[in-house]
Amino acid sequence: MRKAKRTMTGQMTLPLCLLLLTSGLLPAGLLAQAPAQANEEAWKRHMETAATALKADISKDAFSALGSALREAEMFGPGDQRLANTLNLMAAFQRSQGNIEEAVSLYSRLISVLEKGQGPDHPSVANALDTLAGLHMEEHRLTQEVAAQQEEPAHAESPEAGQTHEHESQLVSATKLFQRSLAIREKALGLNDPGVDASVNRLAMVYDEQKEYAQAEALLRRSLETRERVFGKEAAETASNFYNLGILAQKRGNLTEAEALLKRSWQIREKHFGLQDLELERSLSALAPIYMQQRNYQQADILLRLALSIRENKMGKEHPSLVPVLGSLAGLHALQNRPAEAQKLLERSLVLEEKSFDAENAYLVPTLNNLALAHLAQEHYAEATRIWERVIVIQETNNGIFHASLLPTLEALYDAYKKQGKELDAIKMGRRMEAVAEMSGQHEH
Repeated sequence: MRKAKRTMTGQMTLPLCLLLLTSGLLPAGLLAQAPAQANEEAWKRHMETAATALKADISKDAFSALGSALREAEMFGPGDQRLANTLNLMAAFQRSQGNIEEAVSLYSRLISVLEKGQGPDHPSVANALDTLAGLHMEEHRLTQEVAAQQEEPAHAESPEAGQTHEHESQLVSATKLFQRSLAIREKALGLNDPGVDASVNRLAMVYDEQKEYAQAEALLRRSLETRERVFGKEAAETASNFYNLGILAQKRGNLTEAEALLKRSWQIREKHFGLQDLELERSLSALAPIYMQQRNYQQADILLRLALSIRENKMGKEHPSLVPVLGSLAGLHALQNRPAEAQKLLERSLVLEEKSFDAENAYLVPTLNNLALAHLAQEHYAEATRIWERVIVIQETNNGIFHASLLPTLEALYDAYKKQGKELDAIKMGRRMEAVAEMSGQHEH
């Protein structure tokens, strides 16, 4: 689904001022006095009206003024900078409104105008290519988020072939755009330029998204070598390289290598920023799961508690960013057969999540499920039952009464009823499971 709004995921649209400041396309003298032409003043007037409407957050007036400005700008010629400026502002406006498909079309046209006016190898073309590639990545992640909200269980049918192909094509398009952008910058700026290094890392990101880990690693190591050569081997700028390489090694199952790289990132960040830095916390939170996989639970516990203290000190004890660390600590305690401690952490996490989402939001389901399991491990069957009954309400509200995502929850409830000797409730739940399996296509004939 290409034509999707940001608001579908509950996220706020990006502030337009940020999009314009970071685009690198609008010259400082956008509205400065220009050579006199028949429609110059009309174009300037429409652009000023659009700027005023955007500042006042009046979208309808901004859209109208931008349309008028574009009609005037088209008279200047297919490669004119004023046409490029207008298209850039229109594209940024559409992006800020969550109209990704319209923004993609406008940025594609902008690239063509810049190529005609400034040449295909001009750095401004690279800027526009990066922005368009970023939009394709945005499309891909949006469709992933929407698919994740469907909560398909592991045994459900895979996404339709057309939808999968669309996701892949978005990433392929982003890859080609980032590749061309990198080539332009290498030619124009030289291999050691920060803009080239940024392009290298963007291309590595899209390869990582496609699970092309060998290509991603080669680019990340190139970036590390560049930063060590330019800034020094102990420079703070290299910490993110070691972190990204460590995460990549973890994805590939190379836990020993991942541990060494993430430790190096940790050491550099601690050296430059101290023990209470949020960037350091990222390294700690990434290292902890490796120790959990290695069954080194004591070291994982130390790192996660330090990570939690950093977030509490920097963000406050009621901040929703604590949720991932609380969940990781709870998972560690579950592995250690410490369900009472896991329960307390999950209850705290749930309180924070409920402040951020409404009571029937699907994002609450993982924490609720884990909390029910913590109660089950302590033989708190009634409380586990109450929580799973709430999960069913959330899943039905979000996905419908016959969605396959209900099956694991119904099965858990069935077992909880049996453990409490509630045979009649268990029988009803068993019949419900059969009906959902039949209607969702999961029934085994």
